[in-house]
Amino acid sequence: MTDSRMVDGVVLLNVAEDDERLPILRAAPQPGALVGLPADCTGVDVFDLDFEEAGRLMVDHLHRLGHRELVLVSQPEHVVERGGAYVWRLQNAALEAARARGVTLHAAFGSSHQPDVGRDLNALLDAHPGATGLVVNNEAAAAALPTVLHERGLSAPEDLSVVGRYSDEFARTFSLPFSSVESAPDRLGRMAVRQLVRRIEGEVGPDEPHVVRFVSPELVDRGSTGAPPRVPGP
Repeated sequence: MTDSRMVDGVVLLNVAEDDERLPILRAAPQPGALVGLPADCTGVDVFDLDFEEAGRLMVDHLHRLGHRELVLVSQPEHVVERGGAYVWRLQNAALEAARARGVTLHAAFGSSHQPDVGRDLNALLDAHPGATGLVVNNEAAAAALPTVLHERGLSAPEDLSVVGRYSDEFARTFSLPFSSVESAPDRLGRMAVRQLVRRIEGEVGPDEPHVVRFVSPELVDRGSTGAPPRVPGP
């Protein structure tokens, strides 16, 4: 694409930590912008959700409500293996926030498709019966969760508080009733294209520093989190 001179600039999506496309883009005469954070941001403008802050936000939200044992369901391991560092960024920040607040956080990977992810969710809830909150950084798990909760006779937030990380469009598509951190793909795309056009049109000089900008996470409250259920007395 860049050799053909048919394009004036390139936006890369789903950027891996060591993305094999980046050396080619850096060597091209056209400017480039990324949606996703690579290990090396040299020579390109980068835009991404602040996944570290998202992890802290989700844990802090449940901690303030009184939860002291949580389960985090992340994307599958193969996403990490192919360079999806955002999974670790959110998970590590969530674990660090949990330790600082005296919260027990059980972190696990979930499948990316049915019916496996449903079995994963059931296994995690069986393994951690004391957990009162569920943090979901896995779209397939979020989509499967209403069915899993219904089959177990549970509801959110009465029995289990749930907070996820996905886009508002994803929530509408699957009619998800769970509070979530907005992953902001539309906003990130607009930011990347806007900056790319500025470089193409010369509003940003070729020698001006490239930018790395993070979108601050915002929690969309859909009523799926509350105080943990009371444990009946003896």
